[in-house]
Amino acid sequence: MKTKKYFFAITISVLLSIIQLTAQTSLIHFWYFDESIPNNTPLTELDATYSLVSEPSKIEYHSALAGYPFDSNHPNWRKASMERRNAPTEINYRPIANNGLPYNADLMRGIQIKQPFTGDGGENTMIFHLPTSGYEEVIFNFAALDEGAAESLIIDYSVQEVPVWITEGMQQSVFTLANNYLLFTVDFSPSGSNIFAADDNPHFKIRIRFDGDNMDADEGNRVTFNNFSLDGKPMPGTNNPPVVTNPVPFQTLIENGNTAQFDLNNVYTDPEGDDLDFEAESSRPDFVQVNLSGNNLVITPLRRGDATVTISATDGFNPAVTQSFRVLVYPEAFDLHGSDFTFAEWNNNQPELTYPENMLFLQSDISDPGLNSELFSPYYIPADDYHEEDQATVGFPYNNTRRTRINGLGAGGISFINTGRDRDLGGALVAINTHEISNMIISFLAGTMLRNERLYAIRLQYRIGTEGNFMNLMHNGQIVEYLASADGHMFTFENIELPQELLNQEYVQLLWRYYHVDGDIGPRPQLRLDDIYIVKSLSTEDLSLPAIKAWASGRNIFIDTNQAASAEIKIFNLMGQKITDQALTGEGIHVIDGYFATGLYLVTVLNQGRQETLKVLVK
Repeated sequence: MKTKKYFFAITISVLLSIIQLTAQTSLIHFWYFDESIPNNTPLTELDATYSLVSEPSKIEYHSALAGYPFDSNHPNWRKASMERRNAPTEINYRPIANNGLPYNADLMRGIQIKQPFTGDGGENTMIFHLPTSGYEEVIFNFAALDEGAAESLIIDYSVQEVPVWITEGMQQSVFTLANNYLLFTVDFSPSGSNIFAADDNPHFKIRIRFDGDNMDADEGNRVTFNNFSLDGKPMPGTNNPPVVTNPVPFQTLIENGNTAQFDLNNVYTDPEGDDLDFEAESSRPDFVQVNLSGNNLVITPLRRGDATVTISATDGFNPAVTQSFRVLVYPEAFDLHGSDFTFAEWNNNQPELTYPENMLFLQSDISDPGLNSELFSPYYIPADDYHEEDQATVGFPYNNTRRTRINGLGAGGISFINTGRDRDLGGALVAINTHEISNMIISFLAGTMLRNERLYAIRLQYRIGTEGNFMNLMHNGQIVEYLASADGHMFTFENIELPQELLNQEYVQLLWRYYHVDGDIGPRPQLRLDDIYIVKSLSTEDLSLPAIKAWASGRNIFIDTNQAASAEIKIFNLMGQKITDQALTGEGIHVIDGYFATGLYLVTVLNQGRQETLKVLVK
């Protein structure tokens, strides 16, 4: 009769793995260090965050100083201690042990062992309790670096309940450190040291100590660790958990559009053929809704933005095996058949996860994204990435004053600026429906608020649907692009014809891509985007409309609408600040009495679907 062995916890993902897990090899234990570990606090134990076996797995720490851990009033407070450290690394990271999530340097931390390394309590020592019940051929891996404290690690092991530390059979027991993260491997399998006593052993332990020239030094230096793991092969008679054989990939859907459906029996396979039960949940159910009926999963896109969907399978013998994937919901298309599209303002008090109608602001997962960088994330700033000067407005990312951000400028539109946060912008995406449309034109305003040192641009691109690369939109054989210019410079792109291949389409995406062009030193430009108009092409009658004129006399600006019955105007200074906006009615000359200061002003006029920008000098 087959023996069933029960496991403590398991998650599975195929997003990334330094060591490929197969049906023959399993990750048994893992320590993922994040903000759940208290900061600036001496630690004595750390439980594994992931384990396949029921026996406890933990790191036990012994300090070189007698009396450890000390309180904050003691002179040895935070000396010879094990503590959290902000030192992420992708080396040996396993998404399988972190709910299938990919490596994220912003969320990962590490641990440090601090000087002195010898003292009246002996020596700093880490003891790993690594029960291997039901597993064999185990391999211990981790990342480590020296930060001025030690030259090498001394590693031994014990197979007894009361530890007896030995190096018998080990191919190597002393490992040289470097001043950068390295992957360290202690192999107990037949391909390594071939130590059978480590197999199927509830008392298996590994010990790490430290060596160097001056181990009693107390200069605040440290050795830093991350991503401890133990892998092994399940033994005969061990009931294996389900396996994700066909993972659900990253999904792109359209707001209020078609659903996505998956048969989870095609996603999971159970090695023993056990019947599986499934569960599913969405991290943002108001954006992405999940419905599960038996093994049939239905994903419904409700709102532009994104969410992480987590699915799990249980076989009745092991805890749930989970896989997570992200769903990006693009905006619903604006129907141009009924009216024209306009984007002319965005307030700075808009809360996070909100975007203009039929639009989505996008960001990358790198610093200084280029022209071909992927933009798969909606604009969002994690609470812990707000600058200290923006703490009062956490949750309102359009009002930030520091770090990578989109600012709402009210009637002035929006601005982009990057600062190298590994989540840099980005762009503004507009979705349109051109079904039964034979001609359309685009106009928009771009400007430079701060030129700074690096070179950035805003380029207009497009694609049909939600997949594939964006293509450059051409006008008169030229790329439609605004390059960062002098502070306060603005330019209006007018009467850009929509390419024929984009007409009579149910879903088209236009992307104003803010991207890094050149330079790797100094701050980036802050560029502005405003007054996006997508309207029907001008007819012969439109082209014959009398020209609107603007000029200054004294401190006033005059607008001659000629024979136009109405017009909307906006007046900006060269810093992009809106001075006034007004609706003019009636033909003839209108006085804009603003007692304008001397200088150059830009007057934007919208008249019968036609937009133009006029320059006026007040002397």
